[in-house]
Amino acid sequence: MPPTFEEACKRVDERRDDLIALVRQAVAVNTVVPPGLNYEVLIDLMEPRYRAMGFSIQRVTVPQEKLAIIPWPIQGPRVNLVATRQWPGNRDWVTTYAHMDVVPIEEAWQHDPFAGEIVAERIYGRGVADMKGSMCALVIALEIMHELGLTCHWDMVSTLCTDEEIGIYPGIGYLAEEGYVKGHVLTLESASQDPVETMGGNGMIDFIVTTRGRSSHSGRNHKGVNAVEAMVPVMEELLKLKEIAERRESRFPTADPDAPSKFMTPKFNLDMIQGGNKSNIVPATCSLVVNRRFIPDENAEDVINEFQAAVERGRVRSKALSVDVQVVFAYPAVTYDMESPYMLKKREAMRAVKGYTEFQRNFGGGSNDMSFVQRALNTDQFVGFSPSRMAESNAHGADESVRVADLVDEVKELVHYLAY
Repeated sequence: MPPTFEEACKRVDERRDDLIALVRQAVAVNTVVPPGLNYEVLIDLMEPRYRAMGFSIQRVTVPQEKLAIIPWPIQGPRVNLVATRQWPGNRDWVTTYAHMDVVPIEEAWQHDPFAGEIVAERIYGRGVADMKGSMCALVIALEIMHELGLTCHWDMVSTLCTDEEIGIYPGIGYLAEEGYVKGHVLTLESASQDPVETMGGNGMIDFIVTTRGRSSHSGRNHKGVNAVEAMVPVMEELLKLKEIAERRESRFPTADPDAPSKFMTPKFNLDMIQGGNKSNIVPATCSLVVNRRFIPDENAEDVINEFQAAVERGRVRSKALSVDVQVVFAYPAVTYDMESPYMLKKREAMRAVKGYTEFQRNFGGGSNDMSFVQRALNTDQFVGFSPSRMAESNAHGADESVRVADLVDEVKELVHYLAY
């Protein structure tokens, strides 16, 4: 007789230290992107565990010519792990998704971001919430199923993917285009340990605006054209557009209780500016990077056109010799089918582990790789699990962390979802 879910949960509790050790090992592999090095090092850590469970393994590298559209300083091969296993009697598939990259360290931490320190029953480290903790939770869940002889409801393709944190052309996008993604997708983010369900994610476009002037001695600035000063009229027009764009509202509710509206709104951020090399030289170039998050209710082409129109209005008032705009389409918007059988099954798993009976639905303000799968395969069959909580995990911030108990619970949820 197969073990009960209560017996499986007992085994999960027994594997707590193993889970923590694996998370620490994964966090210690520096996969900050850019540059996105060490993907193969992380695969070397995970691949033997998949092999030991009977998965067949492929390492799929994104061709270099596909990466030419990425303007950021990435380095090294973009190697993705594709682990496949079938169980007798299954006719459908699930593809599990995790990304291996993490965002850079922006500010000082109180804890080593690559150590997985545990303080007051929280584990700290870059990626513990987004999303190496979840990646490790799945591996432990699959190992427990294997140990207990539990059969997965679906044949499985399990993927570890590159470059989610910069988008544009991530590994899962290539895998979806090449036919590796099968069935519905179990994404190991875009979820919470709170009773909250994510309905999708915003699209994202980066605009790189460059003003060009003419350098000269700063004591004879009348002979030059200051590219930094020439950027000011452009920024003024962009800030006017920011006010207009951020007043729009989506049909989807927001996940953030502190947001200016109860519905999702676009986000428009002037994030990076760089110009000049020395104070006694009139700068010849200035670049501005604007990050635009667009809601599913907006059309990406309209977003691009209105941005370019605002830059043109600024150019007319600017002394710049030229103003250029580079459009970096990082992510489409994505929506999930909230009434799919997979969402219903996820709710059963959350009820079994957390005891939740009611769930709040909202829309995530971030962007994610499921948008590339949706674009490639025209599917909205996504379901997510994660150890994080929006109010406390601080993903992408200093001292990113999750509760150890939530990591353990995610393993139980995954076992329930896949086998019970």
